[in-house]
Amino acid sequence: MINGTTRVMFWRHLIPLGLLLTLMPAPADTTNALDGFLRDGRIHEGLAAFASPKNNSERFSLAVLQTLDGLQQFSAGLYKLGIKPDFIQSGIPFFRVVQPGLPQASNEIATPEKVAELFNNFRSSLKRANSTLTGMSDEQFKVEVNLSQARLDFNGDGIVSSNELLVATLGRVLGLPSRTQTGEDLIIHFDSADAMWLKGYTHFLTGIIDIILAYDWLPVWNQCAHVVFQNPDPMPPIARFSAVSQGEDFAKWADLIAALHEMRLELRDKNGLSDARDEFRSMISCSRICWKRVLAETDDDHKWLPSPTQTGPGGTKITQQQIDGWMRVLDELDAILAGKKLLPHWRIKDGTGINVDKLVASPPELDLVLMIQGSAFIPYLEEGPVSDQTTWRTLRQPFGPGFMRFAIWSQ
Repeated sequence: MINGTTRVMFWRHLIPLGLLLTLMPAPADTTNALDGFLRDGRIHEGLAAFASPKNNSERFSLAVLQTLDGLQQFSAGLYKLGIKPDFIQSGIPFFRVVQPGLPQASNEIATPEKVAELFNNFRSSLKRANSTLTGMSDEQFKVEVNLSQARLDFNGDGIVSSNELLVATLGRVLGLPSRTQTGEDLIIHFDSADAMWLKGYTHFLTGIIDIILAYDWLPVWNQCAHVVFQNPDPMPPIARFSAVSQGEDFAKWADLIAALHEMRLELRDKNGLSDARDEFRSMISCSRICWKRVLAETDDDHKWLPSPTQTGPGGTKITQQQIDGWMRVLDELDAILAGKKLLPHWRIKDGTGINVDKLVASPPELDLVLMIQGSAFIPYLEEGPVSDQTTWRTLRQPFGPGFMRFAIWSQ
């Protein structure tokens, strides 16, 4: 029997516990919780909310936020270093993530070390996202995101404004339609195929950064840093003697040409190219799995990557011939990276090419002129099957003029 004292003690502890449970937030609906964080640009809150993911929806959401956090920090860092608006608009890879037209965050002194740190931090974010995605199972899931409403703090001023839309950046890189073009929001239901797509993209971007950081870019900096940043240090010597008002546009292009002339870059990381090669081969594996999952789907519900029976963003359609063709492209790329197919060079005779496996095992200094001329590749030349123009003409055929857009979008 429970006596009166025991009954009083029971209720004394139960009532506060009930109040505590009442005040605790309800578990997030992981189908669209990510969308809420992205609409408001609350990336850090989202990272905290999904810090201990319990299912595939939460793991995917965390990986998306980890990736976008890296993108946001990279963009904000460039604004902080005083990147010039006209350089943003040039469309050079990686700098395209910075949105033109946003106010400058500051004119802090830009140094090669600070720029390298931005790339290193972005790579770390991508690797964290990749690790999160590796922990996912094959179980299907769905996460809804309205990409037309997703925002990031691109300029790092602490305010996520209405014109800092993610689609403005992704649209330039991936060719996505904006709301003003279609009149409709771009709503996507991400699933297990898209998780593998994102994993592949983290491999791809990591590989690109590996190549960039493998070399010392100071000779290029010493010719054109003032074209890129407001206050670079060291300042290129020619910038101290330039008459800004006289022939500014011509001077800018002359400095960029001089930078190309000085592209004789010492290798800083002898493993950088081999690491990049491994990342690219992992990307290829992810792409194969991604499209296998796409073809196994039976729904047609706001797809990111559609099968021939589905519809993608903005009404995009993909044919079975294009998917089959993409598998052949992946096979060709993998053979090149493994050294089983050779890269052609404009002046090297037929049946002879560059063995990429040899090149990454003993990478050269990056000398642009000697690479164009061909001398830089002599140690890596051998006879064998070459991935030549005829091969790639056949591989591109199913895509028509849209091959590059398909490759960038689907990777």
